[in-house]
Amino acid sequence: MPSSMRTCPYCDALQSPEARFCRSCGRLLPEESFARERFAPALAQPPSSQVSPEIRAYAQSFRQPSAGTSLTLGALAALCIVVGTGAAAMSGESACLFAPGMIGITFLFAALFFWVGGWNNRRRGAEFLQSDRVLVAWVYTPEEWQQVRQYFYERVRSDSPPYGCLPILFGGIGFLVGVMAGMTDSRDLVEAAVSVLVGTLTGAIAGGVLILPVYLINWFSIERMRRPSPPACVALGRNELFYERVYLDADRHPIDAIFLKQRPLPHLKVVRHQAGGRTERMSVTSLFPSIILIPPRMIPAVEQMIPQIIAYRQASDSDEESYD
Repeated sequence: MPSSMRTCPYCDALQSPEARFCRSCGRLLPEESFARERFAPALAQPPSSQVSPEIRAYAQSFRQPSAGTSLTLGALAALCIVVGTGAAAMSGESACLFAPGMIGITFLFAALFFWVGGWNNRRRGAEFLQSDRVLVAWVYTPEEWQQVRQYFYERVRSDSPPYGCLPILFGGIGFLVGVMAGMTDSRDLVEAAVSVLVGTLTGAIAGGVLILPVYLINWFSIERMRRPSPPACVALGRNELFYERVYLDADRHPIDAIFLKQRPLPHLKVVRHQAGGRTERMSVTSLFPSIILIPPRMIPAVEQMIPQIIAYRQASDSDEESYD
């Protein structure tokens, strides 16, 4: 073996002098293996040069989170405006445009909110993956990733959103808009009542029209989980987590506990703090999963790492069963 090479103490695989993670098993190499490098008269390398090539390549190629959500909200905004414009043209009442228009503008601002949040989250996640703050990281193999996606597909498929609430929600908004329009444009009680009726019906119709696209969007998003996709990356730090495309900084989004469980499959259970405000619930980090499946080859490395995370959060140590 060349003098510049070293071996992993866990699997005996050959490693380059600057490697921090084993190329074979993915475990963090012990600090002692860097002893000769600390005394060698070599130039200091930036942290990114010590990252596994596989992790570095992933950090430079993954898409920002919530990109699909932003596109969906933008499409719904356009649909609301088109429906409102058509209803106003057919009825001759400009009030028919108010309810769908307001809803469309709301969708548009939500799309911008998620896009900006996703872009910032991707930037910070890429920086974390290439830093020396990572304790353990891995990229699923295609077979492991297919098993992960099948597991979450079965969980998501059992949940059914309340599509019937859309006409009621939009009808209520149309009712309020009709009341405001009737009070502003006319002093006649009959005309005001007509304005309220038109606004309510327009909102309810708009909500009914949205049921089909929302259902189809939800159905396609679930079915996409069954299609082949590039394997995801997982990285765990003392106070930071990364999964697939979402970066979670526990300093800004507190974590109550992280547990290592073996059933039904080996996984990490991430319990996020539930006392956040409305802005935190709308944050892109709300997409971070509460369950991270661990491939069998990474279980020893995760078991070695997990005490460091728990020690860093001694104040939040609590009974595991209370979070199930």
